[in-house]
Formats: sequence, C-alpha cells, structure tokens
Amino acid sequence: MSVEKRLLEAHRWLAQAWDDWEAGKALLEKSKHAQAAFLAQQAGEKALKALWIALGLDPWGHSLARLLRDLPPEEAAAFHPLLPQALALDKLYIPTRYPDALPGLTPKEAYTEEEARKALEDAQAILKAVEVRLGQG
Repeated sequence: MSVEKRLLEAHRWLAQAWDDWEAGKALLEKSKHAQAAFLAQQAGEKALKALWIALGLDPWGHSLARLLRDLPPEEAAAFHPLLPQALALDKLYIPTRYPDALPGLTPKEAYTEEEARKALEDAQAILKAVEVRLGQG
C-alpha cells in the first residue's frame, strides 16, 4: 500500500475514533457510564491502530498498552508517556460490557460518572497525540 493510501486509511480510523469518543460523551450525559467508558476504550484503540496503519504496520489485538509498547523505537518514545492512560483504558474492555465480568455486579451498577469521565479524558489524550503525529493537530 502506498504511503498516501496508508495515511488516508489512518485518517479514516482516527475519524472513527473521534466519533466513538463523541458517542461516549453523549452517553456520559445520559448517565450511561459503563457504555461511555467502553467507547473511550474503543476510541483509544482505534486511534492507536490509525497510528500503526500510518506507519505501515499491521495492528492486532485490543490492548492499548500493547499497541503502545510494540511501536517501533523511534515512535515509542513520543507515546510512552501515555502508557498509564492506555493501561487504564485496557481495564475497561471486558467488564464494561458483560454482566458476568464483575462478581455480583452488572456494568450498569459498577461504573460511576467519575470513572467514565476519566476514561474519556484518557482516550482524548491518546487521540490528540495520534492526531498531532498524523499532522492533523
């Protein structure tokens, strides 16, 4: 794939990441905290996959921390400070969605407004960093 096509595809992934983030904000306003937190995780994942695509790499998996750690060394240094946010978002991938992921609780009962807001902030930091790296920020 040409560099131009890779960048176009990366921008598509980043656009979807922002759309997921915006949907998460809307859900937060409706007190759908678990769903907002999950969409924050999805936004971060899609943004990092956009970065991988732009670099001509093949992103795989759902772990934001792994997507950061496995970046080429010349890219990793710039994104390493986002590792705490990536780890926090990784913890939201399963338990925000499944009623059997947390003992005795459903996601609706388990997640708070503060947690969802923090997840969206963490995702936004990742999206903005990728946006800057892709020349959009």
